[in-house]
Amino acid sequence: MEDINQIPFNFDPRIGLIVGIMVGFLVFAVSLDLTWEKLRRVLKKPKAPTIGLVAQFGILPAIAFLTGLYLTDSPSIALGLLLVTCCPAGALSNYLTGVAKGDVATSISMTTISTLFSIVLTPLLFGFWASMNPSTQEVLQNISMDPQRVIMTLQIMLIIPVTAGMLLRAKRPVIVDRIRRAVRLVAGIVFAVIVAMIIGSNFKSLALLAQTALFPVLFTFVVAVGLGWGIGWLAGLMAGERRAVAIEVAFQNVALAIGLGVTFFPTLGGIVAVSILWGIVHLTLGFGLAIAWNHIKIE
Repeated sequence: MEDINQIPFNFDPRIGLIVGIMVGFLVFAVSLDLTWEKLRRVLKKPKAPTIGLVAQFGILPAIAFLTGLYLTDSPSIALGLLLVTCCPAGALSNYLTGVAKGDVATSISMTTISTLFSIVLTPLLFGFWASMNPSTQEVLQNISMDPQRVIMTLQIMLIIPVTAGMLLRAKRPVIVDRIRRAVRLVAGIVFAVIVAMIIGSNFKSLALLAQTALFPVLFTFVVAVGLGWGIGWLAGLMAGERRAVAIEVAFQNVALAIGLGVTFFPTLGGIVAVSILWGIVHLTLGFGLAIAWNHIKIE
């Protein structure tokens, strides 16, 4: 097979900016649910969210690092696993927690905190773990990442939308209650169209990459679910809380990962391929898991 790191992905230069803006819009939509009251609630009952966040940011990237080190020979796939697992939870996790009869309050708390922390932790953890693997470190050394561009991208995708969403929620709660569902729907549809365009123009390359990337993605995702549930069980969390933590740890903000991949690594198709495959896996296996839990009575 052709060297996986040389498989071309076709990106219009304007796609990176458009994807970045749409990811920012999606983060803004999620941030409309972020309130200081929810943060105070986490401080009053921090056990479940804290355990989940330790698993999500403290342990899962290490698992992705080991997967990339031992289960794939492709630096781009290893980097893709790190990028996805260093991203915060996505809004879909809150919905699936409800379907799974999990503790939605715990899920929302984790999404809130992980989104805020990701502004610092996502680039920090990604850079740290990528530097620990000789093959990924070599790839990053050959890629020029302008610090100003990194800061601008984080502003577009995270800082500005999170700030805007929380401020609008605080200042105009009635308006937010009216528009938040519609904003999420519109943002999701538009981003889905953009991702479909990326897949459509790179279908052959994605199919080739999937032959190598799918197993590491599946393995890491399954371990992530088990990690969330297992660490919750060891900590003595209730069944509903364990389900919430398991889903939050495994269901990353794939849109953010795709946006960062397209923006900073347009020549490394494996990174975007892993992000897209992770999204496909968590939509299929994730829904299946949520439905299965829905039929299991919580003691």
